[in-house]
Amino acid sequence: MSNSLSMDTLDQSSAGKMAQIWWLRAVCLSVMVILLVGGITRLTGSGLSMVDWRPVSGILPPIGEQAWLDEFSQYQQSPQYKLVNKGMSLDEFKYIFFWEYLHRVLGRIVGLICLAPYLWFLLCGKLSNSLKKKGALLVFLVCAQGLMGWYMVKSGLVKDPEVSHFRLAAHLSLAFAIFGLAWWTSLGLIPNHSGKSSLPTHSFKKWAIVLVFVLGLQIVYGAFTSGMKAGYGFNTYPLMGGELMPEALFSASPFWTNFVSDKFSVQFIHRWMGTSLAIGLLYFCWITLKSGCLNAWLSKWTKRAAFFVALQFALGVATLLYISDYPVFLPLVHQFTALFLFASLLALIQGYGWAEAKE
Repeated sequence: MSNSLSMDTLDQSSAGKMAQIWWLRAVCLSVMVILLVGGITRLTGSGLSMVDWRPVSGILPPIGEQAWLDEFSQYQQSPQYKLVNKGMSLDEFKYIFFWEYLHRVLGRIVGLICLAPYLWFLLCGKLSNSLKKKGALLVFLVCAQGLMGWYMVKSGLVKDPEVSHFRLAAHLSLAFAIFGLAWWTSLGLIPNHSGKSSLPTHSFKKWAIVLVFVLGLQIVYGAFTSGMKAGYGFNTYPLMGGELMPEALFSASPFWTNFVSDKFSVQFIHRWMGTSLAIGLLYFCWITLKSGCLNAWLSKWTKRAAFFVALQFALGVATLLYISDYPVFLPLVHQFTALFLFASLLALIQGYGWAEAKE
C-alpha cells in the first residue's frame, strides 16, 4: 500500500512538473511570436500608428467607419503623419494600424499566459519557493515590458517621428529577458539525466557565460543600429567606404557619445562585435566538440550554438549588403535567429551546470 501511494505521489509530482514546463514553454513561444510581430511593426513604420495607450479598452479595434475616421484624425496630428506619411489614405493607415494593434494585443496575451497559470499553480500550492520567485519576476518583467513599450512609443510622438533607440533597446532587452527567464526555468525542471562530462566544466561554463554576456551586448547594439537606421550606411563588408575604419568614426564629442549615439560608430561596433562573437563562439564549440568528451546534452546544444551563430553572422552580413532590397525580411530573420542562439547558449550553460554537479 505504501509503495502504491509513493508511486501515485511521484506520478502526480511528475505531472505537475510537466505542466509547469509546458506553461513556461508557452511563455517562450508567445515571446517568439510577439518578437516577430514587433519586428514587422518596427520595420514597416507601424509602431506610431496608435497615438494613445488604453490598456483595457484598447483591446477592441475601431468598429465602424466613423470610429476609423476618428482614429485616423488622431494619427494625423502626430509627427509621423505630418513629416513622413502626409497624404496617406485611410486604407494605408489601416495597414500600419493593424500591425501595431496586433502587437499590443499579443502583449496582453503574453501577460495572460504568464499570469493566469502562475496564479493557478500558486493557489494550488504546486510551486516550489524558487519557482514562486521566478514566476513573480516573470510577471513583473511582462508588466515592465508593457510600460516600456508605451514609454518607447511616446518618444516618437513629440517632435521627431522616430522612437528613442535607447528605449527600443530596453524594450527588446526586456523581451529577451522574459524569454530567457522562462526558458532557463523550464530547463531547470527537466530531470538531470545528461550524464557526467570529463571536460573541466567549471572553466567552460565560465566561458559560455561570457559568450552570453557578449551576445546580450550585441543584441543591445543591434537595437541601437536599428533604432538609428545605421544599417543603411556603409553597406559593404568588411570595409566601410573602402576603409577598414573610416576617419569619421569616433569623432563625436564628448567621446563617450560615439558608443551610443553616433550611428556609424555604433554600426562599426555592432559589425565587429558580431564578427568577434562568431569567431569566439565557433572556436569554443570546436575545441569542446573536438575533445570527444561531451555528454549527449552538451554535444547537442554545442552543435546548435555553432549552427545558429554561423547563421546569425551570415544573416548579419546579408542584412548589411542587401537591406535596401529586403528592408523587412532580412532584419527580421536576423533578429529572430538571435533568440535561438540565446536559447542554445542558455541550454549549454545549464548542461555544464548539471555536469559540474555530477563531478
